[in-house]
This record gives sequence, structure tokens and C-alpha cells, in this order.
Amino acid sequence: MEKSPKDMDSEVVDDKELGVTVKMTGDGIPLVPQPSDDPTDALNWSSLTKHTALVVLAFESFLIKFSAVVVAPSALLFAEQFDVSKSTATYLGSAPTILNAITSFIWIPLSHRMGRRPILLLGNLVALIAAIGVANSQTFAQALGCRMVQTFFGSVGLSIGPAAISDMFFLHEKGKRMGVNSILLVIGPYVGGVVGGAIAGSSLGWRWSVYLTAILFGAEFIAQFLFVPETIYERDQPTPYIKLHGPLSVMRFRIPTITESWRETFLHPFVMFAYLSVLLPAFWFSVAAMTEVGNTAGFVLNFGADSQYHFTTTQVGLCYLSGIIGAGLGEICGGPLCDLMARSSIKQNKEWRPERLLHLSWLGLLTTVAGILLYGFELEYGHSWVSALTGIALLTFGQEVLVTVLLTYMTDCYRAQASEVAIVFQFFFAVQCYHVPFYLPQWIAEPAGVKVPYLVFAVLPIVLFPPCIGSLMWKGRKIRSKGALPRKRSSLATT
Repeated sequence: MEKSPKDMDSEVVDDKELGVTVKMTGDGIPLVPQPSDDPTDALNWSSLTKHTALVVLAFESFLIKFSAVVVAPSALLFAEQFDVSKSTATYLGSAPTILNAITSFIWIPLSHRMGRRPILLLGNLVALIAAIGVANSQTFAQALGCRMVQTFFGSVGLSIGPAAISDMFFLHEKGKRMGVNSILLVIGPYVGGVVGGAIAGSSLGWRWSVYLTAILFGAEFIAQFLFVPETIYERDQPTPYIKLHGPLSVMRFRIPTITESWRETFLHPFVMFAYLSVLLPAFWFSVAAMTEVGNTAGFVLNFGADSQYHFTTTQVGLCYLSGIIGAGLGEICGGPLCDLMARSSIKQNKEWRPERLLHLSWLGLLTTVAGILLYGFELEYGHSWVSALTGIALLTFGQEVLVTVLLTYMTDCYRAQASEVAIVFQFFFAVQCYHVPFYLPQWIAEPAGVKVPYLVFAVLPIVLFPPCIGSLMWKGRKIRSKGALPRKRSSLATT
């Protein structure tokens, strides 16, 4: 665990030519962004406070993905109990995911008005109640309705988490911290599948897999209340926050000082869709990772009792371990490489350009495409479940690298708009993952076989890489300097 600037006895250097004071770490790395002298500034918190909050916030991203897939291995049980088709039964896990594309437009503006902390707590509390509702449902409609409510409120952390993490850490240490959030985001569905399969296949039954989700939401609520202070800090305000109920404390609820109207606040999330340095990477990643929900929801169909492998519910759940392994290996590469690149540039006094991070996306592209092809062709021609699941491991390896690299790149381009950047990223990811489960099982069942859809899924990110990512590698700084489309200049442009 790296120390915070406070713990590292950060140095203060006077730049006489510019007439400014530059704060640095003990080993000579300038702090970017420069922290204030206020102890309530999230950048000045102790290492323990920051990293405890980081783990809690990252677990929120994990939990919403976990809760979506924990029911997936039970699809055949749902079909029998609720008298619906097998493909329809998978919608309990996949259908609510579209809400992840919408909720950020609500939660991020509310967090700007009310603070991140109260919105996070509200979301977890309602998600807890909704999860209990799912576990007690007697009809498919009841279960799906409660799952929609659970996803709507549970997605609070998915929306706010990356912005809150960005609030707390400096440029040279942000890659690894974003990586913690990324790996939990990527492995969440796969851990959910393992746990859901184990519980549903035991004497406890599928309802207890959902009760476990409720317990975890309750634990997350308590952890956020105790260990996640308000991270928003308004540097341009003489008095950063309105004090509530006595002396200012990082653990108290603090309302940001807002001078704009509610309408203006709720329009902010749409602004970043006009910036190519955010729009292009977010869209491209959504295409590269669009099979995620289709794969996790389809495991029960591709490996279950009616497949060539004839796996039990518990064995289907164990298939999800492949994603955990791949994502873990991906994070070993992604986050540290981002930080290494940033540290190297800062120490050499080179002008930092976020586009340097994009060169790491080659690794993610190659492994993602290889994983998609291996999985599809093994389901078509192979007879080894090991080879097919190796494809899933390669896919999640690449996905983890890409999430870390691209999110770090986008938030580095527009640091003050990190929360709005996260909205664009989540919007495209949720939209692209949403539609695949509705037609993938039928497409696989066509005479042409499994290989055809997975060939399409593999070719698309290759074809779109040059215009979406390659253009930013080549002319990223110039593109950012032009600002929002169709304007020629913008105050958000960075060097």
C-alpha cells in the first residue's frame, strides 16, 4: 500500500520563476493535482482513510454486478417454478442491466447537489429492501419488478464510485486505484455465478442466493456510513461547504455550495458526450465488451443439463471461475503499467499527455479478440469445456486491462469532470451489453452455428479500433484542444 502525500512527508518547492509553490512527494514527484492546505480536502486524507474508502467504493461496483449474475445459474429453476421459457428465465439477470445506462443521469447530478455520501447510503438501503423482495417473490413478474428496483438503486455506487476515487488520489497513483475498482467491476459477475450456482445447487435453494445479496447490501450500507467520508471538495469556494450540526468533520454529511439551478445540474451529465476523447473510448470499449452479459447469462444454456456438457447447477456456477482468473491477471498488468508510465514522465520532467496510456490498449484488444474467438469456436467445434472457458479467461483479462486503461485515460483528460466521464462510460457499456442476451441464444441455435455471432463480436472491435482509439493515439492532444463538438474551443480542454 502506497503512502499518502501526508504520510510521505511531502515536500514544498518554490518555483520562483512562476511565483507558485509546488507540493511534491518525499521522492520528488510533483503532486497532480495540487492539494489545498485544508485537512478536509480528500487529497489530504491519511493513507488509511483513503484506502479504506477505496475498498468500500470498489466493492459497490462489484456488488451491483454480483447481484445481477448470482441468479443466472438458477435460470432453469426459474423456468420450472415460474412457468416461463428457459431463455425468458435468464432475463431476471440480464434485463435490469439497461438501468445502468440511465441511472447515472440521476445519481451523479443528485450527488453534486447533495453530496456523494447521502446518495450512496440511500441507494444501498433501497437495494437491500428490493433484494429481500426478490427472494420472497411468488411470480416471475414480482421477481423481475423487484430486480429492476434493486438495480436502479444499487447502481448508485457504479455511477459515483470512479468519481469519488478520482477525488482522493493523485495522477501518479490513480492507475492502481482505478484498477481496484475495475477488477471488482469485472469479476463481480463471475463471482456471482460461482456463488449463485453453489447455493442454488445445494439444499438452500435459489432464494438464499438472493438473501445473500441483501446481506451484502446491508454490510455495504454500514461500511459506507462508517468509512466513506464526503469526497467532493470545492476548491474555488472561499468556504468549501455549508457546515451542518456543529464543527466540520469529514464523516458528517456536507452539502456542496451550489449556485446553479437544478436544471443546469441535471444537464451537466450530457456535456461530456460532445467530447471525442471521452465519447470514442467509451463507445469502443462497449463494443469490445458487449458479450459480457450474454456470456454470463448464457452459461446455463451452453454448459447446463441440456447442453453437450450436462453440467449440474453447481458445476455451471464453477464455470464463472474462469472470469475471475482472467480479470485477476489483467489487473496485475493494467493498473501498475498506467502508474509506471505516469511516474516515468513526471520524474523525467516530460510534459504529460494522457494519450500515452492508450498504447496499453493494444494488449487488451489482442486478448479480448482472442478470447471471443476461442470461446465461440470451442463451443462450435470443440468438446473440451476447459478450452472454452480459457477463452472466457482471455476475454476478461483483456476487458480488465481496457477498463483500467481507458477509464484512467478519460478521467485524466478531464479530471474535474470525472463523474460525468463515468456516466458516458457506463451508458455505452450498459446499452451494448443489454441487447445481446435477447438474441444471442437464438443466433447460436441457427444452422450456421455458434461461430458466426462470435466472429462478428470479434471483428467489430478490430474494425473500430483505428477510428476510435488509433485517432486519439495519433492526434489526441489536437482533438482535446478543439473541445466539444461542434465548438472549436472549450474550457475543458487540457494539455
